Amino acid sequence: MGADPVLQSFMDAQKSAVLEIADQGLLSLAHLVDSGAVDVSPKFQRRDRWTAEKQSLLIESFMTNIPVPPVYLAEDAARIGSYSVIDGKQRLTAISVFFANRLALRGLTRLPALNGLRVNDLPEGVRVALGMKNLRVTTLLRQSSEELKHEVFLRLNTGGEILNAQEIRNVAYRGPLNDLIYELAEDQFLRTQFKVVPKASPAYRKMTDAELVLRFLALEEGWRSFRGDLRAELDRFMMVHRFDDEEELSRKRRLFQDVMHTCEAIWGSDAFKRSGRDLALAGLFDAQAIAVAELTKDQRRTAIAKRASVARDCADLFNEDEYDEAVRRATNTPSRLKFRTQRTLDVLKELTS
Repeated sequence: MGADPVLQSFMDAQKSAVLEIADQGLLSLAHLVDSGAVDVSPKFQRRDRWTAEKQSLLIESFMTNIPVPPVYLAEDAARIGSYSVIDGKQRLTAISVFFANRLALRGLTRLPALNGLRVNDLPEGVRVALGMKNLRVTTLLRQSSEELKHEVFLRLNTGGEILNAQEIRNVAYRGPLNDLIYELAEDQFLRTQFKVVPKASPAYRKMTDAELVLRFLALEEGWRSFRGDLRAELDRFMMVHRFDDEEELSRKRRLFQDVMHTCEAIWGSDAFKRSGRDLALAGLFDAQAIAVAELTKDQRRTAIAKRASVARDCADLFNEDEYDEAVRRATNTPSRLKFRTQRTLDVLKELTS
């Protein structure tokens, strides 16, 4: 008789997670982060979110014995003594910058006398005592399943500060395509137009630039056949193309870079914006970027040569109520996506044919 499937599943789960739990001193943790032994920015992690005020409140919690949740690390399977953060990135970053004397405390309510002080400004006894304070650390050892740390990350974060859709994709669909998306998200023109300022802006912390790259790649491929909700379409694209080969990834890279170059050359600082408005719209990003992607290379060169006419005629599209609505409202519905993209493409083709 074979083993009971329930019992077997339970036994397999026990083998997949090998844990070590220990209390670590804050100064020791700060040194581990500063030395790079603990990587606080693995690829599956979210971008920095905590303000200096929130970091300061964490330090105040240690000073006043307020309980702080544990952090979770994963031991690197390839390098002994190296760890990545599964949960607790913000806490460890705050501890690191504070003990490196790079954080001036602010916004403290229980210890207001410490506002404005850095660690080196504190009396020696306070510095030593604070450095000896402990934080509980749970570590998934290298014997654990490689997939498990991403599962732990998702479960911990969806129970606390909920991840947005792009942050979840960054975990769930890691692989060559995901790496390419974050490479392309560094495009300076894209970031400038959508006010994505590393590492300070909310748009950066929410991965808006990465989602725009994904949005372009997914809709460029299937805007004519798009039928469902956009979030599901982006998830589907990531799942299907997650492990594209290098040739296909290179094609996607060249296309995105060429389209961004063309949009910048035609519209300049007005790209993806309604006339006279300094606010880039995702709906107009779709229309202009996808329409440009539909052109041949010769047509793109012609569009750049006739950029004044292209910019004028595209601006005139906003005199059409249906186009204006399609760019600004309910922009993720299939009918409005198709309408605004086709109308923009009509203008471009008329001027470049």
